[in-house]
Amino acid sequence: MLAEEKNKPVRPGRRRVFVALAVGLGILPVAMLELGLRVTGVGDLATADLHAGFGNSARLFELDEDEQRYRTRLARQRFFVRQEFPATKSENDFRIFCLGGSTVQGRPYRPESAFGQWLDVQLNAADPSRRYQTINCGGLSYASYRLRPLLQEVLTYEPDLIILATGHNEFLEDQTYTDVKARSGLRIRLEEYAQSLRTVMLLRKLAGGEARQEPTEDPDDTPGDSSEVVEARLDDDAGYASYHRDEKWRQQVTDSFDDSVRAMVRMCQASGVPIILVQLGANLRDCPPFKSEHRTDIDVADEQQWQTLFDNAAAKTQSDPAAALVLYQQAAEIDNQFPLLHFRMARCQDRLGLFEDARRNYLMARDQDICPLRMPDNLSEKLIAIARETQVPLIDANSSIADRSPQQIPGFDAFVDHVHPTIGGHQRMAQAIASALRQVDIVTSSEMTVEQLRRLYRVQMESLGPVYFSNGRRRIGWLEGWAQRQRLLDEITPVDARGMVAATIRSLDLHDFQAATESLHDAVSTDVSAIQMLLEHSVELFRQGRNRTSRWVLEELAKVARDEVSIDRIALGLLIIAIDQEDVSEVAALYDGQSDNWMAIISADASGWSEAMPGVIERIRKMLP
Repeated sequence: MLAEEKNKPVRPGRRRVFVALAVGLGILPVAMLELGLRVTGVGDLATADLHAGFGNSARLFELDEDEQRYRTRLARQRFFVRQEFPATKSENDFRIFCLGGSTVQGRPYRPESAFGQWLDVQLNAADPSRRYQTINCGGLSYASYRLRPLLQEVLTYEPDLIILATGHNEFLEDQTYTDVKARSGLRIRLEEYAQSLRTVMLLRKLAGGEARQEPTEDPDDTPGDSSEVVEARLDDDAGYASYHRDEKWRQQVTDSFDDSVRAMVRMCQASGVPIILVQLGANLRDCPPFKSEHRTDIDVADEQQWQTLFDNAAAKTQSDPAAALVLYQQAAEIDNQFPLLHFRMARCQDRLGLFEDARRNYLMARDQDICPLRMPDNLSEKLIAIARETQVPLIDANSSIADRSPQQIPGFDAFVDHVHPTIGGHQRMAQAIASALRQVDIVTSSEMTVEQLRRLYRVQMESLGPVYFSNGRRRIGWLEGWAQRQRLLDEITPVDARGMVAATIRSLDLHDFQAATESLHDAVSTDVSAIQMLLEHSVELFRQGRNRTSRWVLEELAKVARDEVSIDRIALGLLIIAIDQEDVSEVAALYDGQSDNWMAIISADASGWSEAMPGVIERIRKMLP
């Protein structure tokens, strides 16, 4: 009987109970250890090294010697700029962390003129009941997957808001993407949970995770594990040669972007911290694709015919854009996947006034770029879908910046290079973010007037000094050398007044006044209508708080303007700047008691000066005895 009982098979239900008990007994010690660590505070996320795994080296911030403030670690300042904030958060403090790449950092300048700073200035002026601080966590060449461990650290610093602006750097690296691209959504969630366990943090510490070496200024001298060093393919001499048409790779990178952004949204929502996504824009009009290749299945005969049409069109592009466009369109019937073809078609259509067609081809040139250094449309679509599905606010910085561009096609009037916005572009991004924060009741301040913003901007701009811009010019030179833009200069040589005005604007943004002078005079001599375009830009500079540069434009235009209307508008601009600067003697000299004449000039103004400063006559009367 006993033998029969012994040999009797165990029922499936009882077997499952035994298995569950065995697993439970195995997990119990770990669970007890985890509970003990949490009770005693050991392995706290605020002090643990979160970055011992993939893409995770050292923390971005560390406590100073007095343990009163967090500051950017010196070893991380190769990719990040120095930032600091109090270790203890006061009751009325409102911390905003801005995460992303070099656009967030404010390149080619610094955070002092990036959208985070303009948001900081605006919110503090509009809502004195709080002390707002934006902490700039923009990492040079940082793609979205590198931002995830950074966000995990940032969430330990009691943030009130996360602003995530990413998308331009997704295709910069390849080898370091291999593991990320292969991970499933379930694995990502398991990794996120595992990284939050105190037990895991303690084991990392015991395993020597904190001994990881950090990158030095020279990537060739980087000791130890260099997982945090961005290995951009363009850093290599053969960087461009390594880019080829590879739709599978593009899709993998796109999927990785989707996974990373979704993971970061989940992390914020799980922590109860609001997050705002920013859809970035790019230079379309004055940035040709960085690399072009034919479709993979084109045969030799078709490629030869295509090249003949392309070369014949190139010979006519400047002198006869209409004839060139016909030839380019014939080439597109053979192969319409060559990015530079779309860019050249767009340039012809732009000059012919076919702006909708031009915009469509500029976008195709960007999206088909074999070396995609500008955020393509499929990534923007992913971002829009994530915002919609997770009910997270999405700021359309692309439209905020492009809406001020001629025909809503952004070029050097909106971007200093291929992706980095002008200072005015950063200001518009900040305005859009502030408006969104009011709409979702994250901030309760009222909207500031254009004049209030202009005065705030002027104070900030005057604090920067002239060296600030010369350093920006130096950085843009380095960036263009890195991106090998010299190969593309012939494609963007200005051939019309619009292009020459854009070149003037770009030189002004870099404080290269010699180049700006040449471009301005070329533009006016090519087409007198350039005066009106430049007058409108002088108003835009005034709105940005850049009075000196605005005055420089007006004074240069005064040397070449011949018609009475332009002369009057230039004088009005100079008068308004003098009023804003409270320069009584200059106001008196310009006004000269001719109120009736000035009222006629103001009422007829179409350049925007009278809108930039309403009530000019009343202000003058208050200033003058």
